Amino acid sequence: MTADNFYWYASLLIFLPWLLLMFAPSWRYTERVAFVAGFVLLAAAAFFTFRYVLHGADDGGSIFSLDGLKNLFRSKEMLLTGWLNYLSFSLFAGTWQSHDSREVKIPHIWVVLTLFLTMIAGPSGLLVYMGLRWVKTRKWDAK
Repeated sequence: MTADNFYWYASLLIFLPWLLLMFAPSWRYTERVAFVAGFVLLAAAAFFTFRYVLHGADDGGSIFSLDGLKNLFRSKEMLLTGWLNYLSFSLFAGTWQSHDSREVKIPHIWVVLTLFLTMIAGPSGLLVYMGLRWVKTRKWDAK
């Protein structure tokens, strides 16, 4: 499968777990679907990274300098890897938010906005959720 094809599939299929987290958070399979989707995205990221490394691209890509990082992301495989990492970690954060909000009894309607922000802006949504959680519990820790 090419990086272009997988990008298209991943960008469409990622909406299923997010829709479940937002609109069916208590369904018994919601967290499982989200976790499996996140795991598949991470596995795909690893696959495309290994494919890039094994083909021995000599494009000056490196994680040790900003120019090297810029060159690294000129490769479709590594650009896709970055996108898949973003999608999976945001999904894992959203899954935790959904689960945690039920544990600390935050009304789900308040959490939907934080989930949407996490889906489109990752850390911003998680930060808003943490603020909401603090207002509700007056604690930063998870337990």
